[in-house]
Amino acid sequence: MFNRMILVSIMLMLPMISLSNPASAQEAPSWEIGWVEEHSDAVLLNSIGDKNSNDWWDRGGTATLEFYIENTRVVEVTINLEFESDHEGEFDWVEVDLDESVVVQGQSNKTFSITIEVGSLNDVSEGSTHELRVIAQEDSLFPTTPQIIDVDTQVPRVAVMTADVVNEGVPVMAGDSMDVKVEITNLGNKNDGLMNSETKLTIDGCPQLDAEDDSSLFETVEPGATIEAIFTVSASSSHPSKSCIVTFRSSSAGLASVTDSIELEVRSSSSGNGGGSNGGGNNGENNGGGDGDDIESDEEVRANFLYSLSLASSLAIISIAALVRRFDTNCP
Repeated sequence: MFNRMILVSIMLMLPMISLSNPASAQEAPSWEIGWVEEHSDAVLLNSIGDKNSNDWWDRGGTATLEFYIENTRVVEVTINLEFESDHEGEFDWVEVDLDESVVVQGQSNKTFSITIEVGSLNDVSEGSTHELRVIAQEDSLFPTTPQIIDVDTQVPRVAVMTADVVNEGVPVMAGDSMDVKVEITNLGNKNDGLMNSETKLTIDGCPQLDAEDDSSLFETVEPGATIEAIFTVSASSSHPSKSCIVTFRSSSAGLASVTDSIELEVRSSSSGNGGGSNGGGNNGENNGGGDGDDIESDEEVRANFLYSLSLASSLAIISIAALVRRFDTNCP
């Protein structure tokens, strides 16, 4: 009897021993999260217009990543998702599109996506990286260990430069030249500068007007800084009075497109000299010397003519002459 009891006890303990042996234990069905593509390097953000800014030159950045959840269980599993990153410290705003909870059917693999969008790439240095994390945890009555996947995002180069050609409203005289100021501002996130080979000054409407740019246009401009340069506009001595459109176009080393235009007036030498005399004639009544000029002109006119006889005097002279002639005729 005693031997039978020992045998039964041994038979009952065998399953427990086999379960405690790692070699014989089977892995319990579970779930797993991971990236669809392996991201060994940082993911470069795509530069877009900043939707939270009214300025056309402000840039935002966006990236969309895919991840999977594989459920090896025979029943579905609900996974809660959270997002964490260190983008908030440098960007004006951060928006993330990620489902808070997803359901994966039993023994299936399902793909999901996360989209991050940030603002003010202009203000963040090119090449800087920021970590992005997705935290997944099973929705269960009992505490479970979360699974985390992470990846770095990288800020691209943002090349934005503007040109402001300053029009002071002063005309250039024929046969003369003048300096026109241009301001170049770097609104990107890296040092940039205009390329000499890509810089052009075109003049529409004035074929006798020439423009030469200044070498200081091609200096390196730091992010957020502005430099001032000039280009010299020269008009030939025979240039007529016209209005011209002067257009400045260039490209930067970072491939930023830069352009601006002004309207410039050219005055001929004849219109410049004659303008004062014409103005004096039209506005003589407004000048202190206008009355004196009129009096002097009247005196000059009177000096060129003799005083005229009155009508009565003229008739009297004609009558006397007629009587004298008649008297001479009647005399023997």
